[in-house]
Amino acid sequence: MKTEIIKPKKEIKEARSLLNPIIYLVLGLLLMFKSNEVVELLFYVLGIIVIIYGIKSFIVYYQNKEIAQFKNINLTIAIASVIIGVLLIILSGVLEASIRYVLGFFFIYMGVSRLLTSISFNEYKNFGTISNIVLIALGIYSIFFSNAVLIIIGGILVLNAIILFIEYFK
Repeated sequence: MKTEIIKPKKEIKEARSLLNPIIYLVLGLLLMFKSNEVVELLFYVLGIIVIIYGIKSFIVYYQNKEIAQFKNINLTIAIASVIIGVLLIILSGVLEASIRYVLGFFFIYMGVSRLLTSISFNEYKNFGTISNIVLIALGIYSIFFSNAVLIIIGGILVLNAIILFIEYFK
């Protein structure tokens, strides 16, 4: 009996393997430079999805209104979904700003509380002090300018795209 060794074929670089780094790069740049607009767009898309779900629930209600055991549930879900979807679209700017403020104040709170704790234990001459000050700065930046968390995620996506481009062209 002869044993055959199966050798892996050489990887063929396909165009679709280049698609991931391009998507990462575009998404990363959008998050880095237009994070507020991306969050608003996300709320628009989410609102549209919820409205479509509400419309689907209306259709299901009218198709099954005679045979459904809980016939008013689909109608209630439909009405609530459409109202929530419209509110998500109308209030997208407010929701985006509130996320920025909540994250910003959270960063400031965490930075200040950790900084005060390290000062009270006389341990303010270490790297933790710098990270606490960075947290406070990120919080202030988030409140007044843009969502710092999304900018950091965008930067990570851009770095990941660069690494994937380098690997692709090796």
